Amino acid sequence: MKTNSEQAVYRFEHQVTIVTGSIGVGKSSLLELIKFGLGSQNAKLMPAVRQHVTSIELRIILGERRYRLIREMNQNTIDVVDESTGEIIGPWAVTNRKYMPKASQQLLAALGLPPDLRIPRKRTKPTSETVGLSFFDLYRYVYLGQNEIDTQVVGHGNTHLDLKRRAVFELVYGLNSPELIDLAIMRGKWVDRAAQLKVRAEAIKDFLVQAEEPEPDRLQDLEGEARRALEEATSLLNAVRTESGAALEAQRSTRERVSQLRAQLSELIAVHDATAADVLKSRSLMAQLRLEQQALERAEVANRALSGLEFTSCPRCLQDLTHREVPSGHCLLCTQSEPTANEFDSGEMKRLTAQIRETQSLLDEDEEALEGQREQVRSVESELAEVSIELERAASELISPQLEEVQTLAMEIARLEGQLERLEASGARWSNYQSTVEAAQDAEVEASRVSERENALQDDLARNQERIEALSDVFNEIVRSLQLPWYTSAKIDEDTYLPIVNGEAFDQLSVGGARKTIVNLAYHLANLKYGLQHEGIPYPTLLIVDSPRKNVGQTPEDSAVAAKVYEYIMQLQREFSGSFQMIIADNSVPTEAPNEYGELHFTYDHPLVPGVPHPGEGVETV
Repeated sequence: MKTNSEQAVYRFEHQVTIVTGSIGVGKSSLLELIKFGLGSQNAKLMPAVRQHVTSIELRIILGERRYRLIREMNQNTIDVVDESTGEIIGPWAVTNRKYMPKASQQLLAALGLPPDLRIPRKRTKPTSETVGLSFFDLYRYVYLGQNEIDTQVVGHGNTHLDLKRRAVFELVYGLNSPELIDLAIMRGKWVDRAAQLKVRAEAIKDFLVQAEEPEPDRLQDLEGEARRALEEATSLLNAVRTESGAALEAQRSTRERVSQLRAQLSELIAVHDATAADVLKSRSLMAQLRLEQQALERAEVANRALSGLEFTSCPRCLQDLTHREVPSGHCLLCTQSEPTANEFDSGEMKRLTAQIRETQSLLDEDEEALEGQREQVRSVESELAEVSIELERAASELISPQLEEVQTLAMEIARLEGQLERLEASGARWSNYQSTVEAAQDAEVEASRVSERENALQDDLARNQERIEALSDVFNEIVRSLQLPWYTSAKIDEDTYLPIVNGEAFDQLSVGGARKTIVNLAYHLANLKYGLQHEGIPYPTLLIVDSPRKNVGQTPEDSAVAAKVYEYIMQLQREFSGSFQMIIADNSVPTEAPNEYGELHFTYDHPLVPGVPHPGEGVETV
């Protein structure tokens, strides 16, 4: 550690090192600086560290290699050097940076773990939404902080962190694998795709029903009838035209107009079909947007239902709040201004509402345009019929009564051709619906195939479930060895992987008597010991504990419990000599504890940060 004028080197040369000293001299800050040096963005750096320390340097062993990590206090990069070769490996980025390796990924890779592993955001019924696992999701099993030791087990109280806690546990204990996680994500993507295609198919079908399009079977019959009628009318017309070809030649300009109108009709029908397709897409999008709007509205209802809670006492210390002087319109608990009723309206709801309005406006425009195009089609068809009639009438007047038949046949042919074009367009829309349904079915089949592969892999990993029972035995043995007066039984829950003592979950345990502190510490020691006992378990061989005697009382019985904790740690050191490292921060070490550890001792005259005078007892600066 360096300041502008001095530097300090703290060595952890013993298997168990205990950092001791009075309150505020820097014990916890030293542990947080280790976390900062590894690339953490949320290390709790106290004022004396933030104001005076300029850089931190760590020398660590990861796997088979030794590294030197150097991080400036105001930088989001870490300079990395291979201690064995002197090779400069870094810099590594603490945040996401283009063209620069990320520290978290590099640390995971150095430990032999997947550096880019992502897990489904939902454990049950996973979708395509995922979250990434980082080095610090693993580090929570390594570092038992002062604020968490009696409140949370590896972040289990935070829903987001709890998802990652379970994922790391399952990977370490072989209950899950990167391949199995990838399959779960793949299955979620197929499930999402199937659901989206089903929504689209329903939107297409609703449009076809509202447009009164014939059903596919009926459509096929109508098309066959129209084609046969067209062939018959064309054959008859050709026969009549052969007989009266000379007379009809004189009506060339009228026939050209007929040809122009037919070409115009074909073009209008093409434009009409394109507009109809746009209407279909807009309706499908509107259906999806409505679903999202309903989801946000349900979230708003839930928020309003919970917004009426009033606290009369602090949920943490239970002190009365009713007489607390707080400005009007501010929360009694946190003293922040009360949110208004409209504050829940998120930008997402506004964006979604605006998008719905815009989509509806575009849909209305397309539907209006579609109706106009239908009118144009009808107009051209009518004009085509009139011109055809005119053509045949003129021919009839000039040549023979045979042209009356030509007139009738020409009108019939024009009508049948138009009917066939509309039937073909309708068939294309039904074909689009059917292909969408089939695509949804294919996606469901793929999801099922992935699920089968998942089940096969889960069957292979099922035998590792017995590791939880074995871990429970280790945990129970540790808790029992501490000779706690309130202990009757202890185990690890097979579903949540959390400790259960005397039949009660961690959250149900009393804070008094340091029960949560001791149980949490025993849980971490159990994981460490089980990993040391089994080479196939890639559990970290480093454990950092801040305040292992937090909430432990001052009675002889309490002192005996504290002594037993340290006695067990020293026993673990003797049993697995040289196989792990442990760093503990405590005000002091119980006198009954075996003297088998290294010690770093801070005082008010010699605190953590060199060259920075400490104001004395009762004032925390580091």
